[in-house]
Amino acid sequence: MGNKVGDKRPLNDRRKKILEEIRNNPNVTQAQLSKIIGIGLTAIENNIRFLKENEYIERVGSNKTGYWKIKE
Repeated sequence: MGNKVGDKRPLNDRRKKILEEIRNNPNVTQAQLSKIIGIGLTAIENNIRFLKENEYIERVGSNKTGYWKIKE
């Protein structure tokens, strides 16, 4: 994308809430996030994709047994 290191796109309130939930529980699933935050699974998937592409989070391990890691 050509972003410089440290040049992350800003987060909206929904994405901040997702990050907060991941920080509280790195093993949280997208389905759980959908229920906690009260938005559809597709919206969660899109926001997770944004957070990964902009290097806010990364997935460590498999989808089933892995966890989310916040990149500081």
